[in-house]
Amino acid sequence: MGRPRVVADRGRSPYLVPMLDQLLSTLQGQVGPQLVNQLGLNEGQAQGSIAAAGDSVKQVLGGADGFGMDDVLNLFSSAQNSAGANGLLDQIGSVFNQKLTGQVGLNGQQAGGVMALVLPLLTQLLSDKIGGNAGNLQGLLGELGKGGDLAGMAKGLLGGLFK
Repeated sequence: MGRPRVVADRGRSPYLVPMLDQLLSTLQGQVGPQLVNQLGLNEGQAQGSIAAAGDSVKQVLGGADGFGMDDVLNLFSSAQNSAGANGLLDQIGSVFNQKLTGQVGLNGQQAGGVMALVLPLLTQLLSDKIGGNAGNLQGLLGELGKGGDLAGMAKGLLGGLFK
């Protein structure tokens, strides 16, 4: 049996389970069996694929590569995606594909299948949780950016919403 997961170990409030961790756990439960049964991944590859999805979102949102908060809010809402939101999703997909083939060790066909199953569901879960609400998104970005550049980026982007 593994060591129990203690959120406080990572410098976060012990009473707050981070939003992205919750979503990744939900995602693992919803799509993990499909990754094994439909795509023939082993358990480790399936878990690695879910982790890679979360890492891809963190990396792209943390990089702020030409995307504004409005693009992020649009992507994680029920509204039709703007061109910026589609660009953001494309970038997350590209990073995700690289992680699947480079870190998880999947071949191109497996990575494509994983992306087709995981990325839409992860986007939907984030949309359901954030719902285009800047405060909810700030909560997610704040969690991702503890002690890092992302917290500053979120502050700067949120400040840009109110100009």
